[in-house]
Amino acid sequence: MIAKSAFNTVKQRATKLLISRGFESVPPENSRFITRCIPLHLVGMKGDYEALCVKVRLAQGAVSPEYVESFCRFDICQLRSLLMMSPGDIFLRCEEWVASPNGSIHCFEVMPNEIREVAAYAR
Repeated sequence: MIAKSAFNTVKQRATKLLISRGFESVPPENSRFITRCIPLHLVGMKGDYEALCVKVRLAQGAVSPEYVESFCRFDICQLRSLLMMSPGDIFLRCEEWVASPNGSIHCFEVMPNEIREVAAYAR
């Protein structure tokens, strides 16, 4: 079992990463439409019309697209269902962020039929 403090540490680093990518961190509870559908760890807003929805996980091994597809299957299904809904006038992006055992955070964009790694950030 992974310690709650380890997850909170990764979540704090992920929040800083979200901000460094140009998004304003919004508490998920305040994102009315988005979190009504699925629970999210982070939500970022860029301007009034672009939202980034993030689920964060701690990996137990080396991170690859195949590993993430298997390890985060349920999260990816939830994010895909969110993409299929109509959020109104917001451009919605969903990503699964996976922290590897060495501390790197790998960001995978979730699309309707695939995932792709968009960035990896080392400590």
